[in-house]
Amino acid sequence: MTWPVRLPPGIGEEIGRLSPGTRRAVHDLLRRLAADPRDIGTAEPVKGAELRRALTAPSADTGERVTILYRIHPGDAGDVYDTPDTGPYVEIIFLVWGP
Repeated sequence: MTWPVRLPPGIGEEIGRLSPGTRRAVHDLLRRLAADPRDIGTAEPVKGAELRRALTAPSADTGERVTILYRIHPGDAGDVYDTPDTGPYVEIIFLVWGP
């Protein structure tokens, strides 16, 4: 199953400011999240919310790494943010990079 990955508004502009190698590292991590978001990131203390954090591989050009905080929406009826027609998805909350 491929999980849809939802990005917050305006994140494309932020990603556009990254170096090409760092953008590629973010792209690769987002592809891995779409394949299986539970297999990658480390769970954060708020387990009921399914918050997780993942770190990209170092970029090829600058060596920079990006941290992505995301939430897994399993599509269960108990998830108040899901509606019956949404199904499971991954919500990117924010990206952090830089010195």
